[in-house]
Amino acid sequence: MNERDRLLIVMLARGYTTTRIAREMRLSRYTVAERISKLLDRFACSNRSQLVAYGYAHEFLHVGTWPPCAAAPLGAESGATWSRSS
Repeated sequence: MNERDRLLIVMLARGYTTTRIAREMRLSRYTVAERISKLLDRFACSNRSQLVAYGYAHEFLHVGTWPPCAAAPLGAESGATWSRSS
C-alpha cells in the first residue's frame, strides 16, 4: 500500500467526504471515488466503514489515536505520524 492510499484511509477514518478528500489531496472527486472503489475491491470490503476497520486491523491506522493517523512505516519511531509531502 502506498502513502497516498494510507492517507485516503486516514481521511475516511476522520469522516471526510469524497469531495473533501479530493480537495485535500488535490484530485478530482471522481478520481478519489475510483480509488476508494479499488481499495474496497482490493481488501474485499463492502463499504467505507469496513475499509477503515480493515485499516485498523492490519495496522494501517493507529488504534487509540485521535484524529486517526497512518501507522508509522517500518523502522520509524512508534510515535511517529505520517505527514503529506507536496
